[in-house]
Amino acid sequence: MVRSLTSPRFSVRMSATFVNTLTDTSRTSIADPDVNYSLTLTSGLGASQANRTWTSENRTIAQSAQETIDLYSMVGVDIGAGTGLDALGQDIIFEEIVAILIVNENAVTDAGQLEILPASSMGWTPIGTHTVANGGALGGQGALFKANPGADGFEVTSGSNYRITFRAVSGDVTYSIYIFARHDDEESSSSSSSSSSSSSSSSSSSSSVNSSSSQSTSTSSSSSSSSSSSSSISTSTSSSSSSSSSSASTSSSSSSSSISTSTSSSSSSQSTSSSSASSTSFSSSSFSRSTSSSSPSSSSPSSSSASSISEE
Repeated sequence: MVRSLTSPRFSVRMSATFVNTLTDTSRTSIADPDVNYSLTLTSGLGASQANRTWTSENRTIAQSAQETIDLYSMVGVDIGAGTGLDALGQDIIFEEIVAILIVNENAVTDAGQLEILPASSMGWTPIGTHTVANGGALGGQGALFKANPGADGFEVTSGSNYRITFRAVSGDVTYSIYIFARHDDEESSSSSSSSSSSSSSSSSSSSSVNSSSSQSTSTSSSSSSSSSSSSSISTSTSSSSSSSSSSASTSSSSSSSSISTSTSSSSSSQSTSSSSASSTSFSSSSFSRSTSSSSPSSSSPSSSSASSISEE
C-alpha cells in the first residue's frame, strides 16, 4: 500500500503600503513589506517532499486545562476516522514534520491564551516553548507556523521526542492544527527491505545448488560447482532487479531443477514484498486562511498560510 500527496504546498504572504503624510499634506509611500514565502512540494521522503498530512480543526480546551498530543502516532486522538488514524482511516506514523501550523481560533478580543510547549515527558523540542510567562502564548487569531522542507525536516522520535502540550490560560481556547509530514526518515528503506528479501532468497538458491553439486561425481562436481557459481551470480543480479527473477533458471545445466526451485522461491519472496507496495489512492483535504490589516490612508493586506493538500 502506497500513500502519497498530490501537489502539497504552503504559502505565507505579507504585504502593505507604508505611507508617510508630511506637514504640507503631501504623502510618500512604499510597498513594505512585500513578501510571499511559498513552496510547492512533491510526494516522497526527501528534500522538498512530504507524503503524509494530518488536520484537526476546532479542538477545545477549557480554561486552565491542557492536552498533550503524540505527534508520532496520534495515540488517543480521533479526528473522525478512528483513534490514531488519519482522515482516510490509515495508521499514522510521523518520523519527520515538514510543516506545522497551529492557530488559536478564538476571536481577537477573547481572553483565552494558547500555550504551546514540549510535553514535560518526551516532549517534542522543535516546537519551542510559547507561554504567557515568556510572552509567546497565542491570543485569539494568533498563529504559529514552522516549516523545514530539507531532507531532515523536524525529527520526531518515538519514545523520546514526540509529544506537544497545549494549554488554555485566562479563558477557554479553540484551536486547530495542520501538518505536512513524512512517515519514514530513510528514503531508501523500502528498497532496502526488498533487496534484503531478494538477497535472502538468492542465498537459499545458492545453497540448494551447492548441496546438489556435492552429491555428483567428482568430474561433474567440478562442472556443477562452476555452474552453481554462475547460477548464484545470475540469481543475485536478477533479484536486485524487480523486473525478472526467472532468468537464473536457464544458467544451470546439471542442477537445473534445483536452481529452478530456488529461483521460484526467490520470485515468490519478491512477489510478496512487491504486493505490500501495491498502490492505493488518497483523496484530498485543503485549508486556507487569510487576515487583513490596514495602515493609515492605505490598505495593508496580509494573508498567511495558504495550503492545499490532496492525497491519493
